[in-house]
Amino acid sequence: ANLADYDGPSHAGHAQLGDPANFAQVETKMTFVGMVGIIDPPRPECKQAIEDCRIAGISVIMITGDNKITAEAIAQNLGILSSGGNFAGKSFTGQEFDALGEQQKIEVLQRIMAERDLEGAVFSRTEPKHKQVIVKILKQLGEIAAMTGDGVNDAPALKQ
Repeated sequence: ANLADYDGPSHAGHAQLGDPANFAQVETKMTFVGMVGIIDPPRPECKQAIEDCRIAGISVIMITGDNKITAEAIAQNLGILSSGGNFAGKSFTGQEFDALGEQQKIEVLQRIMAERDLEGAVFSRTEPKHKQVIVKILKQLGEIAAMTGDGVNDAPALKQ
């Protein structure tokens, strides 16, 4: 189907767009016309609040749906991660965290908490279940876990 006049789901060619196997066929003879980038910057008061937490002995762990590289950059900007650039053991995607065994997950969070005076940690590309698992393990470790969130997907972990 010709997609030159595509105008939404009612178009005859719409079904063709639902199957990724068709993308190579659909994405031919196209002209690149531009790119748009957006940023949703943290509130200005966040950086100081995170520093105040660290001084008070509170570990800050950022759990986000953002891309890993984006999340690490934001965390560096806010002072959650140090600017050294090696975030091994401090930055995980939800999928990377899922791939760890239960004991490894506990050890990761123990290490993060042991180094709370140096820096925090980042979990990116997460789903609500990851937040719940992280909070559950932190509580098992005897930590007092508090969480803030700005979306409906934060409700399950907030409830915990």
